[in-house]
Amino acid sequence: MLVDVAFGFLGSGKTTFITQVLKAWGADEKIVVLVNEFGEVGIDGELLASRGGNVVEMPSGCICCTLQTDFRTQLLDISRTIRPERVIIEPTGVATIGQIEEILASQLFEQVIDELHKILVIDATGFMELYRANRHFVESQVESAHIVLLNKCDLVDKKMAMLTRSAVAGINPEIAILKTVFGAVDWDEYRLSLTFAHGSAERPASPGEPTQLRETEKEASSPFPTWQSISEHPEEHSGVHHFHEEENALGYESIGFVYDETSFDRKKLEELFQRLIAAETGMGAVVRAKGIFRCDDRWVLMEIASKEYSSQPVREFKQSKVSIIGKDLKREMLKAAFEQCASG
Repeated sequence: MLVDVAFGFLGSGKTTFITQVLKAWGADEKIVVLVNEFGEVGIDGELLASRGGNVVEMPSGCICCTLQTDFRTQLLDISRTIRPERVIIEPTGVATIGQIEEILASQLFEQVIDELHKILVIDATGFMELYRANRHFVESQVESAHIVLLNKCDLVDKKMAMLTRSAVAGINPEIAILKTVFGAVDWDEYRLSLTFAHGSAERPASPGEPTQLRETEKEASSPFPTWQSISEHPEEHSGVHHFHEEENALGYESIGFVYDETSFDRKKLEELFQRLIAAETGMGAVVRAKGIFRCDDRWVLMEIASKEYSSQPVREFKQSKVSIIGKDLKREMLKAAFEQCASG
């Protein structure tokens, strides 16, 4: 079977991209999506299942470290019982792709996985800030990828898109970088880029990509040449580690709430999500939030990604639920804030 690992930082658009894959290939291929979310409450699995995906969810934790054994067992079980043509793995937004690759490349999967594709989804609106804050983490992601999807290009100007593209190419000069909006790609270009990523031939330039830019990118070593390496200044990167690797000290935590019968006031929820974007709320620094809510007789998906709020209608679900990821989160304050958004 083919295995696609769609990875990327929190809120980059991994779930949206996988939805596009299911829409484009779901009728022709037998696809299973293996979702692992970082947090107490899982939401992406339900969203993908509601859009026609055959979804298997991993429990709370990270498949790159604490859930390695469960991940191996689950993937083997999928290959033997469901026998899909393709498995799409969506790891948590803070997963170490190198550790996932080691698991998939182990002898255990030699006769199971025919080809492995590593697709990195990047948020064009927040990549440069993420790179400044977590250089080693970002570089390890880009270096490991077969292809990069530069997502949310509709939300940045051409100058920022070019800067981000150059930064990515400076880390990995040979990688194919496809610009996307809502995770939608040109599938012929996508397949061709993956083919070249697995071969020895040089990848073709993307449509409209100047040859001169390609050469300039290859010469670039880093968009931040004045920085010192993390290893030279470890005191600047201290904190609580999610990973077992010191250089990946992102230090995030997750809090989630589930509501069986509660109906929410949509306007109050929107105001709360907008407040969570603010730096000084007293509830902690929120990096990512996603929730499915019953609002009277309708259901709404609300999100915070890259300090932007968005919402969209969704089909009916069994429960309302929300997951918040960040640093120094105040559980009781957040719990009270969401309870205050209940209708009536």
